Amino acid sequence: MDENFQTVRRKRPSRIGSIFFNLLTFMVLIAILGAGAAAAALFVNPYIDVGFFYNPFPPPTVPARLGQPTATHTPAVPLPDIWTPTPSTTPEPTNTPTPVPTDTPTPVPTGTQLPPPFALQPGNPVQIPNIANDDGCDWMGVGGQVFNMENQPIVNLGIHLEGELEGNPLDLDTITGSAPDIGPSGYVFNLGDHPIGSVDTIWVYVHDGSGSPLSDQVFFSTSTECNENFVMVNWRQVREQ
Repeated sequence: MDENFQTVRRKRPSRIGSIFFNLLTFMVLIAILGAGAAAAALFVNPYIDVGFFYNPFPPPTVPARLGQPTATHTPAVPLPDIWTPTPSTTPEPTNTPTPVPTDTPTPVPTGTQLPPPFALQPGNPVQIPNIANDDGCDWMGVGGQVFNMENQPIVNLGIHLEGELEGNPLDLDTITGSAPDIGPSGYVFNLGDHPIGSVDTIWVYVHDGSGSPLSDQVFFSTSTECNENFVMVNWRQVREQ
């Protein structure tokens, strides 16, 4: 059996080669440890400068944190106890020119309508018993006198009576002085043979004899009473004609 096999001697590896491989292994180990340390350092602090190791994805720079403002004591400004107004400058009076009066034209009086020259004597008309004749209650009428501004009787002035009584129209004329039983300037209108009542349906006025009125129209009422069957209407002059 020993004859069939030959003894083969192993060659020992070269001592230099062994040292080279051991040195290479050591360097690789050192590189791995260095890379691991650098990675760990970058993980802990991404902003660390590791020199030969470049961080391709550096995080953005964190802005500096602002601190809380510090309260500053502002001294209070004291105010005066009493406010005194600053005196203002009083303007000096100036000479104001006095306007010169101008001539004001005197207004020309326009035509003012004057009252009629005759008016009722105060207290008229008045209802009284019959003094015009002796017929007593069997009569009814209107009468009176006309006086000037000196309270003197005036004759020959016209007196006109108009209206209606119990539905009958009235249109009568007479002159002053035609009824002397009433007075020197007396006049009378006969209206009926008994007292008849009416309310402001008859009026009377003074005229100049040709129909031009010298007084306003005066309305009066009549009564059914015997002691009021004469209506007295006296006139007086209030201005020159």
